Amino acid sequence: MPFAGFDIPKIRSLGGNLKTLGDNAGKLHSDISTVLTQAQSLLGGKPATTSPALEPLVGNPFSFFWPFGGSTLPGALGPELHDMSDSITRRCDQLEKCNELLAKGYAIDPALAFADENAPDEKKITDALADIAALDGKDFGDDGNRDDLDKIKDELNALTPAELDAFLAKVPAEDLRRYGDLAKKTDDSGMWWWESHDGIPDGEFRDHLSTLLKKAGPSHWAKLEAAFPGIQPGFDTTDAWLQGYNSQLNEGVKGMHYGMPTEPLFATPGKVDASSISQGQFADCWYIASLTATAQANPKFIAEGIKQNPNGTVDVRIWDKDGNQHWVTVTPDLPMDQNGNLVSAHGTGETWPAYYEKAFALMYGGDKGGTPDNHQGDKLYDRAEKGDYGATEWDNTNMAPPYVTGHDSKSLDNNLDAIKKSFEAHHPVIVATGSVDPKDVPNEWKGSFVSRHVFYVKGFTPDGKIILGNPWGGGAADVEATPDQYEKYFNTPQELQVAR
Repeated sequence: MPFAGFDIPKIRSLGGNLKTLGDNAGKLHSDISTVLTQAQSLLGGKPATTSPALEPLVGNPFSFFWPFGGSTLPGALGPELHDMSDSITRRCDQLEKCNELLAKGYAIDPALAFADENAPDEKKITDALADIAALDGKDFGDDGNRDDLDKIKDELNALTPAELDAFLAKVPAEDLRRYGDLAKKTDDSGMWWWESHDGIPDGEFRDHLSTLLKKAGPSHWAKLEAAFPGIQPGFDTTDAWLQGYNSQLNEGVKGMHYGMPTEPLFATPGKVDASSISQGQFADCWYIASLTATAQANPKFIAEGIKQNPNGTVDVRIWDKDGNQHWVTVTPDLPMDQNGNLVSAHGTGETWPAYYEKAFALMYGGDKGGTPDNHQGDKLYDRAEKGDYGATEWDNTNMAPPYVTGHDSKSLDNNLDAIKKSFEAHHPVIVATGSVDPKDVPNEWKGSFVSRHVFYVKGFTPDGKIILGNPWGGGAADVEATPDQYEKYFNTPQELQVAR
């Protein structure tokens, strides 16, 4: 059904009138300047106006051309009215073309039909549909399928949101899935250098998925997830799912599912508060401690690394295992328990930590299985994983920092002097605990200290103790340790390298 209720000719006429007004704004500006200048002269030098906006016009008809904040009305309206007119024209073109596609049987999300985009081109849609269908049964020859896949990747990346929406509504699910399967099977191992160039390299394909998800209407997210598993991380390999509880927190987790959170991205728009972060039910303290330590040392760096898109998806800045930066796009739904509480990391009245963690689950490439999680040798737990929350559980302290900051961490000497020097130089610092018999834990630490856990440095007391924050958050008490206690219970301190 076409989008009705809009008199497009009249709206176009409005855009034309605004452009005409913009063209005349300069002359009007000069005329007012002339009148005010003459009036002030006739008034014997007394002010001809008390308006702060009009005062600069007296004796200066070109004030709106000043480059450093000197723009004043009405001349400054010229560019603004031109921009508004151009936007109206683009939106009218977009709406007309969307209506044409709807009449031909395409489906387009209403929100996309009114976007300020170039009008959709049906040929771009039909070309992409034909090329992706042609992958079925195709003999790619000796040089592999990468050229064919790259062509489709570039075609889909170039589609506007409305074009992509129309494409996704038409493309058969099996064609999309076949494309995803072929793209993930990479191989450059032929006898000759030109042979066996198969699939699309991981980093390129990751960026491609983000481009698609950033533009796609919410009604097509499920179709993309079904075709490209790398869009949505699973959680059925996590300890919380397999055991039904978190072994460190000893809290039950039932009815885990994806759901939409009610909290905003930031409790205070654009502001990051490290003390707000809670680890949640996944065993990824080594990552959450790195994220929290970085947020404490440089909250602006973390705040600038996440943003929400018009379609509701979220972009997160993260680096891959090779040090390449990506903006990973994730859907806004998050792992929840049967009561609708977030199972993943979260903040107090905000969700940005959950999206950082979700992007990390998709990107982490260091899990090789076999890590010490009380299930050594059990293949249900100790297995190599990639692209899901299970991959982020139980790994070494130095593995997470490169994904957060883009740089390897620096190992410090295991003493408070070295750690304090690093911390006072404004570096984030994290430390780990070893295997400790619960009977040996000081009474004042019980309820917060656990074995094989990662803490972040919060500061130092006047009497020389180190203050360590627990990434559990949610009221978990800080641990204060003397130099001797630190060296007995903690190890492997890491200095994170992040811009200041």
